[in-house]
Amino acid sequence: MGSTKSTKKFNKNHLKHTLDQRKVEKKYKQKTALQKKKGKDVYFEEVEDDGTPKKTGDELFEDMSVEDFFKGGFEVPTEEKEKKSKKAQAKADKKADKKADKKADSDSHRTDLDDLAKNDPEFYKYLQENDKNLLSFDPSKFDDEAGSEGEEDLDLEALDDIKAAASDDEDASTVTVEVTMKEINKWKKLMNEEKSLATLKKVLQAFKAAVNTANDDEKIIYKYSVTNPDVFNALVVLTLKNAHTVIQHHVPLKKQSNGCKTVADESSKKYRALTPILKSHAGSLVTILTDMNNTETVSLVLASIQELTPYFLSYRKVLKTLITAVIDIWGTATDIQTRIVAFSFLLQSAKDYQKALLEMVLKLSYSGFVKHCHNTSIHTMDMINFQKNSAVELFSINPTVSYQHGFEFIRQLAIHLRNSMTDKNKKDAYKTVYNWQYCHSLDFWSRVLSSACDPNKEALEGKESPLRGLIYPLVQVTLGAMRLIPTPQYFPLRFYLVRSLIRVSRQTGVYIPLLPVLTELLASNTVTKNPKASTLKPLDFDHNIRANKAYLGTRVYQDGVCEQLVELSAEFFVLHTKSIAFPELATPGVIAFKRFTKRSKNIKLNKLLQTLIDKLETNTKFIEQKRSSVDFGPQNKEQVAKFLQDQRWDHTPLGAYVIVQRQVKEERARILKESLEADAEEEKQKKLSIGGGDEEDLDLEEENDEEESDESEAEDSDVDMEDDE
Repeated sequence: MGSTKSTKKFNKNHLKHTLDQRKVEKKYKQKTALQKKKGKDVYFEEVEDDGTPKKTGDELFEDMSVEDFFKGGFEVPTEEKEKKSKKAQAKADKKADKKADKKADSDSHRTDLDDLAKNDPEFYKYLQENDKNLLSFDPSKFDDEAGSEGEEDLDLEALDDIKAAASDDEDASTVTVEVTMKEINKWKKLMNEEKSLATLKKVLQAFKAAVNTANDDEKIIYKYSVTNPDVFNALVVLTLKNAHTVIQHHVPLKKQSNGCKTVADESSKKYRALTPILKSHAGSLVTILTDMNNTETVSLVLASIQELTPYFLSYRKVLKTLITAVIDIWGTATDIQTRIVAFSFLLQSAKDYQKALLEMVLKLSYSGFVKHCHNTSIHTMDMINFQKNSAVELFSINPTVSYQHGFEFIRQLAIHLRNSMTDKNKKDAYKTVYNWQYCHSLDFWSRVLSSACDPNKEALEGKESPLRGLIYPLVQVTLGAMRLIPTPQYFPLRFYLVRSLIRVSRQTGVYIPLLPVLTELLASNTVTKNPKASTLKPLDFDHNIRANKAYLGTRVYQDGVCEQLVELSAEFFVLHTKSIAFPELATPGVIAFKRFTKRSKNIKLNKLLQTLIDKLETNTKFIEQKRSSVDFGPQNKEQVAKFLQDQRWDHTPLGAYVIVQRQVKEERARILKESLEADAEEEKQKKLSIGGGDEEDLDLEEENDEEESDESEAEDSDVDMEDDE
C-alpha cells in the first residue's frame, strides 16, 4: 500500500525539521543527565578496589591528600565563607552565563513552536496527534528537575554519626591527638552502649595510626598517636573485640541456607558509607598480622577478620590481601601454635564460604607452600610437613574443586619435566626438576591423593573420589622425574620420591611397579665398586635429595645407599604381604637379589639382601599355606579381596621384619637429630664467645648460610653421566 498524501507532504516539508528538533531534545536530556550524575551525594561516590575514591575533575579535591580524604569522612570539603577570590568569581560568572544560555534556549524553543502553529497549522495538528512529547518538551523543566534532585534530602538519619565524626576531623592533618586510657574507656562505653558509628570511626583511625607508626614515613601525620604500650594493647583489644559488633548492629547480617553469613542489604546507605572505612581497616589488619608473631594477638586478629569476612565478600582484592597475609603466617611463623591458629582460620573460612573463598584459599595455600619449602633441612622439615598435611585438609573440603586445581598443578609439573627432557641446548635444564620445591610438590600431591582416594573413605561415601583420576598422571610424572638424571649423586632424590609412591600405593590400593626402580641401583658403580675410605658423617637421606661430590665413591655413601635400597624394597613388598598373589609378586625380586649376591663382593649388602630374601621366602610359604585351602579362582575378585581380611599385616613374617626395621630407623634418626642439634648449639656458643652479638643475629646468619649452601650446591651440580654407563 502506498503512502498517503499527508505523509508525503510531511516527508517533503517537515521531516528534516522534526528530526533536528528530536536531536535537540536528545542532546538536552543527555546534558541534564550528566548534571544529575555530577550532583550525586559524595557518600555514594565510587571507590577503587583498594578503598580509595576514584579521581574526578572536581577542583575541590586538588589540594587534598588521600589520607586527608579518609579523615574527612568522605565529605565534600566546604568552601570558607570569605570574600570570593577572582577565580571563584569567574566560576560564578560562568555559571550565571550557563543559566542565561539555558533560559535563552528555552525561550527560543517556545518561539519556534508558536511560529509553527501559526504558519503550518496542519502540521502542528499532526504533531499533536502523533508526537505529543516533542511539543510538550520544556528545557526549563529538566533544569528544575536536575536542581530539585540534587537538593533532595538523603537518609541523614543513617549517616549522622559518620558526618559527626567527619566534622571532628577537619583539622586532623595539623593536630595530633595523643590517645590515653581515659579516651579508650570513653570509646569503649560509647561503642558498647550506643553503638556509635562516630566513635567507631575514631577508634579505627587510632588503630590505623597505632599499627602503622613504625612502618610509615615521617611525612604521614595521623590524627591520633599512640606511644604508651598499655594504651596500645587496650586499643588493639577494643578494636578487635568491639568494632565488628558496632558494624553488625548498623549493617546486620543474614544467615544463608548453607550456614554462612552475608550482608542483609548491600544497597543500604550505611553499608555503602562504611565500605571505604572497612577497606581501610582491612589494610590495618594486614599490617598488624605482618608485624605480630604473638599467638594470642594473631588469634584475636583472625577472630575479628572472621566476623568481618561477610562485609569483604564483594571485594576480591581485599580478600586476597587478607588471605595472603594469613598464609604467610601459616608458612613462616616460628611457633607451631601460631601456624595452627592461621590454618584453623583458613579451614573454617574455606568451609563457610566455599563459593567465594575456597578456590582462592586453595590456590594461595599451594603457591605459599611451594614458596616457603625452598629452604629444606632437618630443622625445617617438620614445619614443611605440617604445611603439607594441613593443606591436604584444605584440598579435602570439595574433591570436585580440588580435582580441577590438582589437574592444573600436576600438568604444570609434567610440563617442567618434559621441558627438562627435550631442552638439549641448556646444560642446567634439569635444575627445574631436581630441586626441593619440585620434589615437595610431588610429595604433596601424593598425600592429597592418598587421603582422598582411600578405599574405606570411598566406601563410606558410596562413590569413587574424583581425584582418583589423577593417580596415573602423578605416578607417571614421578617415575619420569626419578629417571631424568640416573646418577649416584641424585640417588637420595630417587629414594625420596619412591617413598611418596609407596604412600600412594598403600593408601589407595593401586599397584605401582616400584621394584624395577630399586633393582636398577644394583648395577650402579656406587654399589658394585670397591669404595674408598672416608671420615665423612653418614648422609641424611631423609633431608637431602642430592649428595655432595665428596660423598661419591666413599664407603659411608655406599653403606647408606645399600641400607636405603633394602629398606625401600621391604616397604614395597610389605604393601602386598597379605595378597593372595604375593608368591608370584615376590619371585622376580627374589631372583634379582639372589643373582646379585652370587657375584657381589659387597659383604654388607649381601647380608642385608640375604635377610630380606629369607623373609620374602618365609612370607611366600605363609601365603601358599593359607591359599591352599581356598575354593575360589582368580576370577572371583570379591573373594580375592577378602583373602586374609582379618589377618593383621604386622603379624605376617615380612610384616614383623618391617616393624623391627622401622624401629631401628627411628632410633637412628633420633640420634642423628640430637647430634646435629648439639653440633649447631656448640657452634653457636663458639660464635657468641668469640665475636659477641646476640642470638637473633646468629639465627639470621645460619639461615643465610643454609641459603648460600643451597645455591652453591646448585652451582656445583655438574652431572657425570659416565658413572652409570
